[in-house]
This record gives sequence, structure tokens and C-alpha cells, in this order.
Amino acid sequence: MGNKSRWRSVKKIDAHIHLFPDKMCKDYHGDDLWGHVGVDYYLPLMEKYNIEKAIVLPINARYDMGADDVNKWLGSVVSQNPNKFIAFADIQPEGAKFINLSPYYLEKAVKEYGLKGLKIHPTNLQMDADDLQFVPVLRKAAELKVPVLCHSYPSRWGFYDNCSPAKISRMIRIFPDVKFITAHLGGMQYLDALAGCTYVDTSYVVPEFIKLFGVEQTNRILRAFGVDRLIFGSDFPQAKDYEMQFEALDQMDFTDEEIEKIAYKNILELLNESK
Repeated sequence: MGNKSRWRSVKKIDAHIHLFPDKMCKDYHGDDLWGHVGVDYYLPLMEKYNIEKAIVLPINARYDMGADDVNKWLGSVVSQNPNKFIAFADIQPEGAKFINLSPYYLEKAVKEYGLKGLKIHPTNLQMDADDLQFVPVLRKAAELKVPVLCHSYPSRWGFYDNCSPAKISRMIRIFPDVKFITAHLGGMQYLDALAGCTYVDTSYVVPEFIKLFGVEQTNRILRAFGVDRLIFGSDFPQAKDYEMQFEALDQMDFTDEEIEKIAYKNILELLNESK
């Protein structure tokens, strides 16, 4: 669609991307996805696709860096590129120490490193999204008034999945003061996200929905959520092809004003920022 794409031309905040330090990228030995997720690789893509800002999300998995080191690195990315990036804090499995360490790391990330939210990936943490071990860190998120983005991409209905939107919706009911973003529209269990979740992001999933359900049904799904609940995200590098994302979204029947809300206004309002 080139320059005719409304989604390519509108200014955007990509509310769901992943970046790694250069050393970790090298550890992937040229992997087409995770070997190319450094800051210097991503910045030209922002200019190319009119992405004014991006929210960098950790993946809640221990590789070379613990949660505090990840948060410190994310803070440095933001401080070195203050007009380009926002970052959410990491938590990682810490065994019996998780209950105490996760709220401590979150507060430190927000107050010392300047991070603006919390990322929870139940699958990578090997915990259910409604596990009561999350209560202390969610209490801290409520106290700090920061949003929580929770991964949710279950495969299909009728199968157990620890990141299901039904589980996330239970935590939303327990913590009404926390602004939750359910990622990927809740995946294949989107009806549960529609019924029980608040904000949802569009990352990765819209082209997949079109393949499975067609354009008209995908449009109905997004319309059912409502424009005020939708937040644009890509899931870079998992969804590395921005053109594919834009082509899919261009097939939806959103007005220009609605596109602006999804593309950047909703997330700015949620973060209590203005632009």
C-alpha cells in the first residue's frame, strides 16, 4: 500500500516492542528475529514507519541479566533516547523470594530508573496470571499508579493456558485501581478478553485473525472491543514486518479520528501524558 496506507502515515506510539542489549543480540548468533533487536537497529525503523515513540517491554525470562539489571538497562535506553522510548519494568522468577523482590524491583525501577509500568508474562514466569503471588507486586503498581501489561496469547478455547484473559480478568476485578493492558487482544480466547478485560493491545494478532477469520469478522472483533479500549502495538521483533501490520489494520473500517486514538491517543491517556 506504500504511502497510501493510513496506518503507515499516522504518527504512532508502538506500545509493545522488545529490545535487547547488544551483547545479548550477539548471543543469538545472527538469529533473524532476536539477533536484531538492538536500539541502533530499531531507531531507523521508527523513522521509516512514523513511530514517534515505542514502549520497550522485558520478557520476564532470565538469560544473562537479572530483573534489576534489565530494569537498569531499560532506564539507560530511555535516558539516552528520552523522546523515543518508554519502558516497563521486568520481574523474573525468584522462587520463594518472588513475593518480596518483585514489588521492591518495581518501585526501584519506577523511582530510580524512570520506568513507567510493569510487564507480566505468565508463560515465561511459569505462573498463572491469577496466581496470588502477584498480589504484592500489583499492590505496588496500584500504589505507584503505573499500568500493567500482561501477555495473553492462549491458543484456543477449551484448553488450559496460564495466560488466558479469563485469568487476567480476575486480577482486574481484584485490582480495579490498576490500569491493565491485555496483550494480543487475548489471543484465540478474545471473547473472554472482550467480556472481562479493559484495555487490549493489537500486537501481532490482527494479521493472524484475518488469516483465520477473514477481514469482516476481524473488523467485528475490533469493533466489539471499541475504539477506546484498543492500543496499537506490533510485538517487534516477533512481528517484524510493520508493512504487514499496517496492511491488516488498513482493511479495518476505522475513521481517521479513530485511528489516531488507537495509534497513540489511548496509550498517552493511559500513561497520563499529553502530546
